[in-house]
Amino acid sequence: MTAIVVARSVAANATGQSALDLCLRSALSEPWVDDLVIVDQANAPAVSSALRALQLDRRDVRVVVADARMSAAAAANLGAAQARGRWLLFLDADVVLQRGAVQRMTSSANGVASPWIVGGRLTDLEGREKRAARGGALNTFSALAVAMGLPGVKPAPRKKASAKPQAAAPVAAVSGAFMLIPRADFSALGGFDEAYVSDAADLDLCKRAADAGGAVLLQPQASGVKFERHRKGRRQAQGLARFAVKAAKSPLEKAFAVFAGPAIATLVGLRDLIGGGPPQPRTRSRR
Repeated sequence: MTAIVVARSVAANATGQSALDLCLRSALSEPWVDDLVIVDQANAPAVSSALRALQLDRRDVRVVVADARMSAAAAANLGAAQARGRWLLFLDADVVLQRGAVQRMTSSANGVASPWIVGGRLTDLEGREKRAARGGALNTFSALAVAMGLPGVKPAPRKKASAKPQAAAPVAAVSGAFMLIPRADFSALGGFDEAYVSDAADLDLCKRAADAGGAVLLQPQASGVKFERHRKGRRQAQGLARFAVKAAKSPLEKAFAVFAGPAIATLVGLRDLIGGGPPQPRTRSRR
């Protein structure tokens, strides 16, 4: 299995371990991870130097440099092109794996239809659940739900009298921050759509997998800790607007897709304003 981490715009840290350091250590400590591909994109010189040093120190680490102008989806595809493993584990640079998470995710896919994708549970530093999956069917209006910050699927409640592990649950989409997919399936699906600047490429990939007759699962027993990040504002709105356009099938969805860009940008701006972040300028959808 190959773990792929896109490290973008990481600042040098002189005070101790950074989220990226912890992420890489957790991936390399997983027995099921055979090699690690790190995509070095627009990082501080000290960070890039440290990544190269890690590559020189370990035979199971490869560093590839991505142009700063590449989209997040394109950078992830670049990393996948360097993979040697049978499976691809996409991991955000601020996600730290819980021990044994990868094995639980891999076991969840036994017997499921291809192409399949398995995601894991994400928490913040205080152990609170972060949105790692979405329930229901994905369609054009799913972009609105994401823009408004509506909750995704919730893990099934545990039975107090049973210690039996929770089974993986079928969902509409899982987060690209913590996603496992066979390399053959990823290639058959054409990888991530590189027109997504930062967000929603994971929604798009999951929808294409489901449309191809495959399975998308969430394994709640596989978890990782995701460090807090600032909202992406305009870049997130661009991705959601593109998803709304690509997913439009019915006349109503196609009519909404025409105005998806301004509508989603407004919702994201209001959400960020209410949440304490600055409103972002509107963006047009790209067909």
